[in-house]
Amino acid sequence: MYNKGPFADWVPKPLMLLLIIIFLFPMLAVMGVYTGNTTDIAGALATYSEYISLANNATTIGMAIAVTIALRIKMRFRSKEIIAGSAIVLAFLSYMIGVTDNPLVVVAGSFFIGFFKMFPIIEMILPVMFILSPSGDKGRFYAIFYPLSICIGQLSSYLMSDLIFNSNWQAPYFIMSILMLVIAALSLIFQHNQRFCFKMPLYQIDWLSLGLLAVSAMAFNVGLTFMRQQGWFSSPLIMGSLLMGILFLLATILRQKTRKRKLIKFDFIVKRVNIWHSLILLMVLGVFLASSSIFIQYTVGVLGYNNLINSKLNLWMLPGIVIAGVYAFYSFKNKWNLRYFLASGFVAFFLHTLMLYLLIQPQMNIEYLYIPMVLKGLGMGILFIGIWFYASLNLEMNDLLGIIGILLMVRTFVATAFGGAIIGWATYQSQWQSLNDISMYLDLGDFTNGMSIYGTVQINAMLASLKIVLGSLCWLIIPILTFVLTHHYGQFNYRRLILFRKAIRGDSTKGYKFSD
Repeated sequence: MYNKGPFADWVPKPLMLLLIIIFLFPMLAVMGVYTGNTTDIAGALATYSEYISLANNATTIGMAIAVTIALRIKMRFRSKEIIAGSAIVLAFLSYMIGVTDNPLVVVAGSFFIGFFKMFPIIEMILPVMFILSPSGDKGRFYAIFYPLSICIGQLSSYLMSDLIFNSNWQAPYFIMSILMLVIAALSLIFQHNQRFCFKMPLYQIDWLSLGLLAVSAMAFNVGLTFMRQQGWFSSPLIMGSLLMGILFLLATILRQKTRKRKLIKFDFIVKRVNIWHSLILLMVLGVFLASSSIFIQYTVGVLGYNNLINSKLNLWMLPGIVIAGVYAFYSFKNKWNLRYFLASGFVAFFLHTLMLYLLIQPQMNIEYLYIPMVLKGLGMGILFIGIWFYASLNLEMNDLLGIIGILLMVRTFVATAFGGAIIGWATYQSQWQSLNDISMYLDLGDFTNGMSIYGTVQINAMLASLKIVLGSLCWLIIPILTFVLTHHYGQFNYRRLILFRKAIRGDSTKGYKFSD
């Protein structure tokens, strides 16, 4: 009989819990590109920063592709084989990125790191899910696990930035390579040899559809990431990449319609209101998340902060994320209306954007940025939990994994890359317009001391463009709240509809009790 836990029977329960933490935290933290070393890698490899962004997105794509076959891999291999094998592969990939001088190797390695890290993560999430929510309550699990995983990501980003600042950009890859080998050794020692269920052959997996989807996503990745660097839609590379992404996506959809064992049920995206509605919300969320590029331009370009200071500043998101988890826990426990929960997340992002708009100036103490970062963490935590909870309503596990792959890809890659392209274009155009406006007030006397004034003009133009983009994002809250507050989120109130119809007809509502 299968042992429900991932470890052998002789392992004490306190040690099991410790091993789950030891396995899960590094697996969540291992990445192809660490946020704190983006500029360091680009400089060390003498390449464009877009290649590093391409690699960062490739990690997410690999994770999304792996999710679609995670259950079938679990049915084919033992838990020990999955964790130990994946950890060894991840150790090799991390070391490979750490010693390469080719940015394409970083991109390919990042994709496979995302692919192979997902299988052991799911192996560890299952016992964590049972510990956090024995009754299977999704709301309770999301309210605890999501803040925990986001906090781990922020903490690991800071630790890696500190490591890079005191050594070099390669250090995180060597450290993670060693940690992965340690996890593989612990897996071989403490995990049992039992199978989850009957042995499922791998040939039943639709590998062609998996490859088509991966190529489609990477083509979109190239198009959206290099859009600004290649001159937008005037570039043949951008047009060709986007066209290739569309064609391969259509080929994947058409092939899935004819398959008996579907990896992804694309019909659900159209037929299930909660899924397509969640996809729209994730795209909007991506625009707010992509606004981090504005924050980085300001802190690095104007205030002169380095990556380590920015990582320390991002730690102020942690209180907001924790508050979001507590808020979500009590919201789901008391069955509060989901529309107001999601609306509060967008309001938090709006307040974050508004505060940045009001605070941006040439000189400012770092303490003024603490509250906006707390609000950003609050909004991120609420929306990650709320949107994911709504998207997974009434979905079976087999169907959910395929949809999760699409949602994960949209949330972490498509939405942020698309939002980043829009914000990058708006910032670029606004800066040129601001330079043109400032130049109208300059004359030859301003340049008598050389070109020193150019730096001041450039900074002022940057500040003006950032304020223009942030101000435009603030106005986005109106259509977002209208969209959110007019949706029922599976909690349709027929009593309210009856009262509304009676009010329209002029009938009396006496005796009817209004309830939300």
